[in-house]
Amino acid sequence: MKNKVKHVLYLTLLLLPAGFLTGKSVPATTPTNAIGADYGGAYLVFAGKFGGEITRKEIESHTEVTVEGCATGSKVFQFTLSITKNGKTSTLKGKSNLLTGEMMTQLKSLSKGDSFEFQHTKAQLPNSQDVVNVHGRKFVVV
Repeated sequence: MKNKVKHVLYLTLLLLPAGFLTGKSVPATTPTNAIGADYGGAYLVFAGKFGGEITRKEIESHTEVTVEGCATGSKVFQFTLSITKNGKTSTLKGKSNLLTGEMMTQLKSLSKGDSFEFQHTKAQLPNSQDVVNVHGRKFVVV
């Protein structure tokens, strides 16, 4: 009986809205899928955004990616940056939360309508042992 109660409690906590336990509201940038339901889990933030439209000025003033939607203090340690410029796509690999000089050079060269996306992103939880997959969305330069 105790195990059943523990299981029901676990499921209840798992299914509660993200801000319910902390008393904080869930930010408007919380990721959603095509039908509007929350993905849940960790998501990548660049220039304060989870994908969508981005200006060249925003790109130029940011050199790192962060992770939201999981334990505070989690940190990205790997990702692939896919850049589409003039219809041609190139990829670069990152091994930390910081963008390399080459990544910044390519991002700064993008024009209106070009895009980029962080893929295959992983973050390490603060306990330094657990790893989570991080959702990313496409950014389009405006």
